[in-house]
Amino acid sequence: MRYKVRNIAALKVILGDLPDRTRVEVDRHIKLSAKTVGELRKMIDWPEVLAITTPREGSSESVVKVSKPSIATRTSPKQ
Repeated sequence: MRYKVRNIAALKVILGDLPDRTRVEVDRHIKLSAKTVGELRKMIDWPEVLAITTPREGSSESVVKVSKPSIATRTSPKQ
């Protein structure tokens, strides 16, 4: 699923129970240094509204992607 993330609290809800070792791919024009989900969870500041794409349950693709949001991106889930 793909979500717009506006703050750290929303990020933690979206990451849910993904393993800390899950790899993170960040678009090169975004200034974010996290390489794993565990590093994302440790962040104390969120730079801007960004889109997070999480792997589907049961998917063999275990990568979280961070990019600029598009119009079709869902908003982050309610807490």
